[in-house]
Amino acid sequence: MSDSTQYLVRWLCHDLATPIASVMTASELLDETPDAEITELIQYGARRLSGRLRLVRLALGAAEAAMAGSALERLVREGLDGTTIDWMWSGDAVDGMATLVANSALLVADLNRTKPLTVTGSGVVVQAGCTWPDSVAAVFSGAPASCNRGAVAAMLMQNAATAGKKITINNNGLTWH
Repeated sequence: MSDSTQYLVRWLCHDLATPIASVMTASELLDETPDAEITELIQYGARRLSGRLRLVRLALGAAEAAMAGSALERLVREGLDGTTIDWMWSGDAVDGMATLVANSALLVADLNRTKPLTVTGSGVVVQAGCTWPDSVAAVFSGAPASCNRGAVAAMLMQNAATAGKKITINNNGLTWH
């Protein structure tokens, strides 16, 4: 297994651990005492986990075909539950753009937790300024991945190449052209 693959697997496991733990804890409590609040917690956790899994699946390249813009928006919103998103993308996502948008939103949201995002036809903008750790910024400059998020950035660079785009990062987010 390559370093990049190992980092990607670590990121995926870390990313899904919290929602899985929430569902498991709530389900254990429900075994002891049936309760509507606990049932609601399990359902919320399951929806959150399902949304995240669908977004990660798309970001990993599960949909190379065209995707309706409304379906892409729904997947991004559900997968980034808790992140405020201003959706400015219009039209359908064709030629690998659904995967590029999903991965871009996933990485930018992960690096800039709690900050509102804007998804446009040319990139993902962080309204309060974007943070790029050195290890991730290095990947966008051609260095190999050296951490979990760097592996996601490397995957994003591959998504961009598949879509015929190049990625540029700055303190506002990332753009493709």
